[in-house]
Amino acid sequence: MRLRPVRGVAAAFLALFALTIAATLAPLSAVAQSTNQLGAWDGLMLSPIGAVAPVARGPGSLAPGANEISLRYGRWSYDSDDAIHDTFGITWTRGIRFAHAEISITGAYALVECPTCSAWASGEVSAQSTLLGRTIANADYTSVQTGLAVKLSLGGAKYLGAEASTAGSATVTVPLDITFPLWRSSHLSAMLVPGLGFGHVTGTDFGAGGFLPMTGAAFSWTVARVSLNVGAQRVFLSGAPTQVGAAISFRLGSAKQAAP
Repeated sequence: MRLRPVRGVAAAFLALFALTIAATLAPLSAVAQSTNQLGAWDGLMLSPIGAVAPVARGPGSLAPGANEISLRYGRWSYDSDDAIHDTFGITWTRGIRFAHAEISITGAYALVECPTCSAWASGEVSAQSTLLGRTIANADYTSVQTGLAVKLSLGGAKYLGAEASTAGSATVTVPLDITFPLWRSSHLSAMLVPGLGFGHVTGTDFGAGGFLPMTGAAFSWTVARVSLNVGAQRVFLSGAPTQVGAAISFRLGSAKQAAP
């Protein structure tokens, strides 16, 4: 009987997680989009926020002064006839004492596949603060941690071909996290990431941008200091694809979690 609160919270979150995954992966019917909508989508997808998979991490998981390095990958294609577009990235994250916060810096390299296309180089700086955290524990090995955070991100990208094209993004997301232990130093984490983003692209003779809603989800398995992660990200635009990917993260410094 004592396990019901933990199981109920975990079941409710995982049900919401499954619904978010379904919404993220479900195809959207194609209708006409405005130039600014297309510019917003391109700006977000060419920046790391849309190009690589989100990383699931427990609420307040990085103690102040602890660091984490994540090797990240994302891929998408418009349809079955389109080539796969790959993005490879690396993210450094550090826990800080103020407001249960974390700061991250990401660098990425996107291979947009087409006969005349070149790659894009991109970067992103973000800050995340855990606003609410709760631990539900019936016993040490059944405790579940939940958290609500807010994350601000600024990103940019530059086309490496002959054209002088650039992209930029700014996003506000609200990560919802849950972490529950498996055995010893192993645990599972799931994360939902609804949000709103502004994207913009410019070229030699054009510029367009605007706001679009977005959502993401990720699931990770952590053993000691190493985490394996899978995730998906969607910037909502009619007919646009979902980005899916994976990551592996290495915890450096203190392995102890900060209190949410």
